[in-house]
Amino acid sequence: MDFKLKPGGGSLLSPSASSGASQSVYAAGTAYQLTATPALLDFGTTDPSLTLNSPGTYLLLARARIDYTAATFAAVRTVTAKLRRTNNTAADLTGASASLLTSIITTLTFSLGHLVIPTVIYTTANSNDIIQLFGSVSVVPTAGSIDATEAEIIAIRLA
Repeated sequence: MDFKLKPGGGSLLSPSASSGASQSVYAAGTAYQLTATPALLDFGTTDPSLTLNSPGTYLLLARARIDYTAATFAAVRTVTAKLRRTNNTAADLTGASASLLTSIITTLTFSLGHLVIPTVIYTTANSNDIIQLFGSVSVVPTAGSIDATEAEIIAIRLA
């Protein structure tokens, strides 16, 4: 792994006195029912959506808790969460997705688990990039739902 040095010394990954600012968002409101189409985890009150307010290099961390709600799956399905920039040329963030496999179940309610997005180094020249946490399930359950019940994004400015 090759770490670049900042002018004057120090690694881009080493926070300096002028960096280290952080931003975070924690979802609140009703659980979001996943669909087969990737979409913002919409909690109604506070969604996992963060606007990076200055250019720079950021360490991004994100996760979502996924629960079965009286769900029936006749086959194993894939639940996926990912970070996506939704403005300034919208695109999925490279390497910022994670998946879990469902169980074959009949009308059960319990936690599937936490989808922890791999830690990502993200660099932007913009002062308004919107980063959001999206989720989906490959095929929706035949009964009940599969829901995102918690979600968060944390951005730590490195440089």
